[in-house]
Amino acid sequence: MLMAIRDRVMGFVGWLLLGALFIAFAFFGLNSYFTSDAKSYAADVNGVEITIPEYQRAYQQTRNRMQNLMGEAYNPAMLDEQALKKSALQELIREQLLLQEADDDGYAVSKQLVAAQINAVPAFRDDGGKFSVEKYRQVLQLQGMAPAEFEWRLSRELLANQIINGIVQTAGVSRQNLEKIYRLQTQRRRFSYLELPARESAAKVEVSDSDIEQYYSAHASDFMTPERVKIQYVELKADELQVSGEPGDEALHALYDEHSDRYVTPEERRARHILVSLSPDAGEDAEHKARAKAESLLARLEKGESFEKLAKETSDDPGSASNGGDLGFFSRGVMAPEFETAAFALEKGGRSGIVKTAFGFHIIEVTDIKPQHAKPFDEVRDELVKEYQAQERGDLFSDQAEMLANKAFEQPDTLQGVAEAVGLEVKTSDWLTKEGGAGIGQNEMVVNAAFREEVLETGNNSEPIELGDQHLMVLRILEHEAAEKQPLESVKDKVTAEVRVTKARELTSARGDSLLKELRSGTSLADIAKAQRLELKTTGLIGRDAAEPASRLVTEAFLLPSVTDKGLSTAGFSLESGDYVLLALEEIKDGDFSSLSQADQLKARQELDRIIGASEVSAFTDELKNSATIIIPEQAN
Repeated sequence: MLMAIRDRVMGFVGWLLLGALFIAFAFFGLNSYFTSDAKSYAADVNGVEITIPEYQRAYQQTRNRMQNLMGEAYNPAMLDEQALKKSALQELIREQLLLQEADDDGYAVSKQLVAAQINAVPAFRDDGGKFSVEKYRQVLQLQGMAPAEFEWRLSRELLANQIINGIVQTAGVSRQNLEKIYRLQTQRRRFSYLELPARESAAKVEVSDSDIEQYYSAHASDFMTPERVKIQYVELKADELQVSGEPGDEALHALYDEHSDRYVTPEERRARHILVSLSPDAGEDAEHKARAKAESLLARLEKGESFEKLAKETSDDPGSASNGGDLGFFSRGVMAPEFETAAFALEKGGRSGIVKTAFGFHIIEVTDIKPQHAKPFDEVRDELVKEYQAQERGDLFSDQAEMLANKAFEQPDTLQGVAEAVGLEVKTSDWLTKEGGAGIGQNEMVVNAAFREEVLETGNNSEPIELGDQHLMVLRILEHEAAEKQPLESVKDKVTAEVRVTKARELTSARGDSLLKELRSGTSLADIAKAQRLELKTTGLIGRDAAEPASRLVTEAFLLPSVTDKGLSTAGFSLESGDYVLLALEEIKDGDFSSLSQADQLKARQELDRIIGASEVSAFTDELKNSATIIIPEQAN
């Protein structure tokens, strides 16, 4: 959590840049779904309103961040839209509480600090690495945001962050507590255990008709037919939209010119080098010796010695020395700046003087040059046609998506108006349960939307559901069947099996509890294992994160006190499988903080300080929330 807190200074900027390629929802006309109630705000925090647009933007940024974190694994069906909305709103409320606290405490953010933060954003820099006003405005324009609004939002983040930093930077742990926590956290334990399998008890179970009837009555909810629905839906897919015929050459040339850099293969150089390495923290004497060595090598080259041979014999670059110093072809932006400047200033066959970089001293020789090459218009014409048509489909999709959202809201009890307005077919699904179904019912987002209260109970159209990139759906309930209790005769076999499993668990648990009493009265675990014909297993000294044995056993072993008044600590417990485990603790070895190096001790302290700081920030914001008056209209929940 603390890493997220520390990142929040640039959090908004990060979200902004990550979301630049994923803004389709900004055009979907979803405002009606956020503002369908009489309330015109998403939340009221101590009399300060969080507006609907703020809420929408925060929700979309949260969504975009999830997509970018998931990368190629992104699947809209994996996202819980309602949870994302709640998360976005709670983050806005948290920020507003911190802002109010900062204001009450007299905190302020200077224009100079805001400017410095903006200047530090790489996306706002030109190719030379300098801040570009034009680039700044272009990036913001992608989000439909003016510089003034962005700077206002950034200043708010910086202001709230002052409160957070004040808490985090003062959080700390004493040496005594640090050592104690480290001892416990890195403690290792050795224990023995044996497992009583439930299957042995299952063979002894007898099930009567009375048992079946009683279990069936007591667990009626387990034997219900699943609630199910049939839905009507319309789908809007960009790749199915029909656009005008092939564009003319004028439009294609304009697109070619707009993205000309895409069709240019930059100049590449092939070079070889000899490196005399030098540590970045080397003193003057070491640097003088390294330079002298490089100069002597350069002198040998000038006398006619083979560059390739000399590189093999003397270069300190392990990656290229065996190849005679050959680095292959590279373009600008790959090598160290000083190396690149020298290499791209040479002609083919040219050799540099002594070039210093962070790695040491280089002698560079350019062996080949591939000049910049631009693909001609005719060569990429087909690609341009596809791109132009894809843009047309994207524009048409945005227009139709907004129309779809608005019509679905204006006519909430039918999809016919939506279908006619956008030219779509109203489709019907097979029966779907909450577990899914065939066809469209395999999509988790569709199933979740169909069983939401506002769709299932009111009979209204759903909100637009994003099933993929430029793929939307709106659905409504066509038929609904509530869950019903199944007759006993139709589920008797299932009930019988459940009774048998339950009784087997009870018998195994009773047997285990009886053996636990023996263990705690002085009988050794080894003797119990022998008498019961069970395998006794013993671990080595293992930590809390040991992969074996099963995590439940490790957890239980580390919950035990070191000793009891009767000696070894013991435990008995049932597993989810119904098996029963008897466990005896045999040895405990605490971690030794003093054995750590100074660097590792510092690292351990910093990590614990980080955790404590995050905990204190969380507690502080919870306290602010508990003492605040917060109103959240129903539609924002």
